[in-house]
Amino acid sequence: MHFALPTRGNSRSSPFLNNSVSRKYPIFRKPIYAIVLVVVIIFLLVRTFTGDSIPADAPHTVLVLVLNRTSTTATDSYIDKVIENRQEYARAHGYGLFIKNVGDYPTGNVPQGWARIPAIRHAMTEFKYSEYFWYLDQNAIIMNPALSLEEHITNPARLNTLIRRDVPVVPPESVIKTYKHVPAERIHFILSQDHEGLQPGSMIIRAGEWSKYLLDAWYDPMFRFYNFQKAETHALHIVQWHPTILTKLALIPQKIMNSYPTPIESKLAESGDAIYEKGDFVVHFHNCWNPGRSCEKEFMAYWNKRSTVS
Repeated sequence: MHFALPTRGNSRSSPFLNNSVSRKYPIFRKPIYAIVLVVVIIFLLVRTFTGDSIPADAPHTVLVLVLNRTSTTATDSYIDKVIENRQEYARAHGYGLFIKNVGDYPTGNVPQGWARIPAIRHAMTEFKYSEYFWYLDQNAIIMNPALSLEEHITNPARLNTLIRRDVPVVPPESVIKTYKHVPAERIHFILSQDHEGLQPGSMIIRAGEWSKYLLDAWYDPMFRFYNFQKAETHALHIVQWHPTILTKLALIPQKIMNSYPTPIESKLAESGDAIYEKGDFVVHFHNCWNPGRSCEKEFMAYWNKRSTVS
C-alpha cells in the first residue's frame, strides 16, 4: 500500500503549521509588560527582605486602662487622678497609653470586668507595632514610676529570676503546675496569684498570634455566659486546661506588680508577702467595692504616698 507523500521541499504541507504558536513570547514583544513584571518582582523582593517597617515613634510598651465612670463611687476627681497616674508613667518611659470606657465594649448581660479582654485586643490593633501591653485595673496606683517594665519585669534575664516554676496554677492545691523549664524568651503572658487564685487586675501580654488566641479563647461566649462565680477571673482557669496556653505563662510574685494595701479583709492579713511596702511598684485596691470599703477613700489614702517622676 502506498501513502501520499508531501511534495518535496514543501515545508508547509501540514495543515497545523499556520496555526502553530509562535516561538517568540508575546510579553517580550511589548516592552510595557516587561517593565511591569520587573517592577512587581522588585516590590516583592523589597517586602520580603525589609518587611513592614516599624515607625520610629512606635512605643515598645502600651498601658491599657478601662474606666468605669458609671460607678456610684467613681467621682470625676477620682477618675482624673487615675488617668493622671497612668499618663505620668507613660510619659516617663515613652510608653503608649490606651484609655477606654467599659461602655465602649458591649459584653452582654455579664459583669463589666469582661470588658478588659476586648479592650486589650483593641489596643493591639491600635498599637500594632508595640510588643508589650500592660493592663492595670482602674482601682490601682503606680506607686514607683521610676521602675520601667523592662528593667523590673519583662527583660528576659530579669524575668528568669521572677518566674515561679512548678507551682500550682490555681492555689493552693491545683494538680496542674507551671512548667519547670520554659525560658523567659518564650513567655507571652505574665500575671500573679493572690490568696484567691489567678489575679488579672495587673497583667502583661506580649503581642502576637498566640496572644490573640488567648484573648479570643478567654472571651469565648461559652465562658462569658457560663456564670462563673468570679466571672472573667475564674474563666482564666483555661490556662490550666490548655497546655498551649500554659506553656507561655509566667506566674511571678504578687508584690512585683500587684501589691495589696494594708489588709482590711482577714484573708489578706494572712498573705503578708502581698502587702504593699514603700518602694513597691503598684498598689491595687482589690475588691474595694465590697461592703464596708470605698475604692476612692482607699485610693486617696495612698495617692500622696506615691513617688513622682520629675
